[in-house]
Amino acid sequence: MARLRPIIVFLLLVLASSFPCRAGGFKDGVKAWTARRYEQAMKILRPLAHLGHAHAQMILGYMYEFGQGIARDNEQAEKWYELAAEQGEVEAQYRLGSMFLLDADQKNHQPEAPKWLRAAGDQGHSSAQFALGLLYREGQIVEKDPVEAARWLTLSAEQSLPRAQTVLGLMYERGEGVTQDFQTAIKWYQIAADQGETEAQCNLGVMYQNGRGVSVDLHQAVRWYQMAAEHGYAAAQFNLGLFYQKGLDGPPDFGQAMKWYRKAAEQGEPHAQCNLGLCYHLGWGTPVDLEAALQWYQKAADQGLVEARNTLPVVRRQLERTAPGSVPTETSSLIEPF
Repeated sequence: MARLRPIIVFLLLVLASSFPCRAGGFKDGVKAWTARRYEQAMKILRPLAHLGHAHAQMILGYMYEFGQGIARDNEQAEKWYELAAEQGEVEAQYRLGSMFLLDADQKNHQPEAPKWLRAAGDQGHSSAQFALGLLYREGQIVEKDPVEAARWLTLSAEQSLPRAQTVLGLMYERGEGVTQDFQTAIKWYQIAADQGETEAQCNLGVMYQNGRGVSVDLHQAVRWYQMAAEHGYAAAQFNLGLFYQKGLDGPPDFGQAMKWYRKAAEQGEPHAQCNLGLCYHLGWGTPVDLEAALQWYQKAADQGLVEARNTLPVVRRQLERTAPGSVPTETSSLIEPF
């Protein structure tokens, strides 16, 4: 929400003239709010909200939703958002739709969420457009419609929302609701990746690794994986670990492979957990440690990874008859990198 604050403030200051007799008071309320003088802001904005000032109502809803100078109160937040939304206040429409979508108070408001998100989306609210795109893509609350999903995501992506650009790129890569087009997928991934969107960076790496829409370029693949991995994206960390394990862009480096597998595994990535177990199992980049191998295989198996589940009995048998740290004798033909 912090990224939205400057946009909200700018719009509210511009729109203050819609209540010319009280514009000065409203501007003072906005200034107090942005300065986090919430008690003062509430004293100024609440009377305006009761008089029907849509933008004051929106801020009041925001303060109740996030507990700014007052106890959090979703019911009050929804009340003020709805009053503002019914007057066409776009941010209130988006916030109301988002609250209904989450339905934290379990009041079965979810069916009303698309109505308000659509109202905001029709006014060009990029986050509302993105939310609608996801709803239609996943078939959540609304009937699944990939074409409608692509339409809303395109509107959002064209307003430079990185998450929308990433999902739209994925839809072009897979041909969901649009004609499959790897080059258009790369276009959207590139735009999002240049804005620091880690999933787009990772997906761009996959495209370069597999030659989808571009010539195979392993140096570029590693570059984008590295960028996303260093920002904590688990899938990129796993892919980078696999690059080092297999030596796809140079000789194998099991130490680096373990480093990146561990980072991803600690975030719960099951394939990384399994491959980290494999490193401990076979002594790749580390002394053999069957206890550690068992631990990581178990974590991956608990998430349903078949390869890890199938390997657990092998490790347990070895632990029963082999002292920890001994070289296993029945692994190389049973386990392959994933």
